[in-house]
Amino acid sequence: MRRTVAVVLVAFGVFFLALAPMTRTWLSSSLMKTPLDYYSETVLTAEGATYFNIEDVELVENANLEANSTIRADVASSTDETVVWDQFTWLRDADTDFGITSTSRRAGHDRVTGEAVDCCDAMINDEAVAQNGQAWKFPFFTEQRDHDFFETTVQENVPMRFQGTEEVKGVETYKFVQEVEDEVVGERTLPRSVAGLEGDGDVTGDEVFSITRTYWIEPVTGSPLKIGEAQNRVVVVDGEEVLTILDADLVSNDESIQNAVDKADAGRTMLPLLHTTLPIVSLVVGVGFIGIAVILLLTGRRSDHHG
Repeated sequence: MRRTVAVVLVAFGVFFLALAPMTRTWLSSSLMKTPLDYYSETVLTAEGATYFNIEDVELVENANLEANSTIRADVASSTDETVVWDQFTWLRDADTDFGITSTSRRAGHDRVTGEAVDCCDAMINDEAVAQNGQAWKFPFFTEQRDHDFFETTVQENVPMRFQGTEEVKGVETYKFVQEVEDEVVGERTLPRSVAGLEGDGDVTGDEVFSITRTYWIEPVTGSPLKIGEAQNRVVVVDGEEVLTILDADLVSNDESIQNAVDKADAGRTMLPLLHTTLPIVSLVVGVGFIGIAVILLLTGRRSDHHG
């Protein structure tokens, strides 16, 4: 009888030992991918901003701005390993509805790591641009280290540096900050009067761009729960700033943050269970069953010997 029970326990033990790596690799990996049908709408707002109204040829100060961004996955162009996202962002004056800028972006990125993949007619503002580094999100189970992150205005990788942890709506996040300072991204030709310069005619200056971008990342899913973008664009002529094009500190509004938290909730609770808790439990149970079986076999032999 002991031998029969021991054999059954060994069978159960082997099953749970085999289940441990299966749960960690196959089950968790099948869920640890960005959805192919991903869709999101986010809103960033800024108070007390400054921008140049090109239609009225005037500087607008103390403005309330709103940046609406839509991301939609291109299912037809995506694969099991790569998801393709199309993004459109519209920045406007929230009080007058004046459209300040619009930008578009398309890129493929790895469904697990979030790193950009060179494919799928990647572009920025309808111009082909090869992209690399982290595209929009961070890897599942994000590490507390710096990550290369593609900056779309200067069109190159700029490190996002790990700055510690912070809570966002009760969820612990990893805070990453990316800084670009005084990069020339083009030229602007302006009437000398608009640039505050003497004389008639136009003047051409450098358009200089700076940004401090902050992402608050939920580390299990690698998803940003909150985004901050302190942007500055000015025109510089002969080393002197002559016009502010945009100066705004944009931050995700409360609704966008809550939507991001809600989307991350399922993965935040399920993935650690499949990736860590269940494999450990399965391993302990498997070893336990086999240990009990060994004890039964050994005590059974001793009983037979004494008999």
